[in-house]
Amino acid sequence: MTSPRLRRTPRRARLAAALVAAALSGGLVAGAAQAQSLVPTWSQWDDDIAAANQQKAEQDRQAEALATALEGTDAAIVDANNQLTELNNRLPVVQEEYRVAQATYDAAVLQQQIVTTKLETAQAEDATLTTQMADDAARAVDLQDTLAQMARSEYQGLTTDSSLAIIFGASTADEFVDDFSFRQTAARVQSNALDQLKEIEAVNVNRKSRQDAVREYIEELKAQADQLVIDTDAARIEAEAKKKEVEDLLAEAEELKAYLESQREAFIAQQEELEKQQQALLDELAVLVAKKKAEEASGGGTLGKGYLSFPTKVPYITSSYGYRIHPIYGISKLHAGTDFRAYCGTAIYAAAGGKVEWARYTSGLGNQVMLSNGVVGGKVLMTSYNHLTSFAVSTGQSVERGQLLGYSGTTGTSTACHLHFEVYEDGKTVDPMSLLPSL
Repeated sequence: MTSPRLRRTPRRARLAAALVAAALSGGLVAGAAQAQSLVPTWSQWDDDIAAANQQKAEQDRQAEALATALEGTDAAIVDANNQLTELNNRLPVVQEEYRVAQATYDAAVLQQQIVTTKLETAQAEDATLTTQMADDAARAVDLQDTLAQMARSEYQGLTTDSSLAIIFGASTADEFVDDFSFRQTAARVQSNALDQLKEIEAVNVNRKSRQDAVREYIEELKAQADQLVIDTDAARIEAEAKKKEVEDLLAEAEELKAYLESQREAFIAQQEELEKQQQALLDELAVLVAKKKAEEASGGGTLGKGYLSFPTKVPYITSSYGYRIHPIYGISKLHAGTDFRAYCGTAIYAAAGGKVEWARYTSGLGNQVMLSNGVVGGKVLMTSYNHLTSFAVSTGQSVERGQLLGYSGTTGTSTACHLHFEVYEDGKTVDPMSLLPSL
């Protein structure tokens, strides 16, 4: 599942579009003048580049900080957490896509109902017009028959009573005083009949025009209705697909949460084991400290800011010394050193001269070089360089400040290549930055 991401139009493309628009609308001279005002200065380009680089640097820093925070965490747990994070980031996008798809479907259904109602109304109007025209056509036939009968009666010289029967359906002439009155009445009846015929004809012409328009409208509505059936069905399928995608994401997220929770006890046990290993290392250092103090006199100098040199050529701190909260399980743990960005294979150097106490694999810390840097101000100073991919020194070797010790890696419980640098005073960890130069 992927979501479309809006891409910003590059500044150069927008500038080109503006130049073309200016040339077309105002001529080349006017366009050139307008383009001159649109061209950004080099400082603007530099600002854009700097902002992009800053954003990338911040993303890298956050990724490195997260990787450091997850040190000592089983890879399966880290992977599950990464998947859960991706799902949580994806879910709002899919939910919004589902909302839009459902709204589109609802709108299509509503539009379909509206068109159906309009179609039914138009068809009812068409039927009404057809009935009205048929009724009037029948009336016109009756009127024409009446006029024809009156004409034939007049022509054949039928009696007044017969003519009255034709006109009124009666055979008495009591209401007519003489033949003249009868003829006047007959003339008026004929005139009225002719007027009604003309009116029926005019009305039906209008009705026919109206019916033609209604029928044309009906055809348009039918076309709309047919298209809406297609659109509505497509919208329904899209909405159902997005709904299922949301449901699948939610179900997958719940599975990942359940898995992470099921691994909590195992993680805690793993951390306890690492702490035991760390304590064993501290116990070993305590023996060394006692031995060093018994064998070596305190050297010159005082421990303080700048006493040590950076262990990488380009020092960049990704995680500092101190307590941190595990991003998955919320457990507080001491991060006993300073992490420096060191891509795989980066050269690592001695922060001060001394003796290599060991260059070996240590559980948790991976390939480790432990340097004894002498007794300074009455304290035994030691530095360790961890997660190395390979060694450039061996146990018992004497080294000088800045001498190559090995190359960075991701051995032990590391989740990405970096240098985990630790400093010990009398066998206890201290913040390395208290003895390193300021950045």
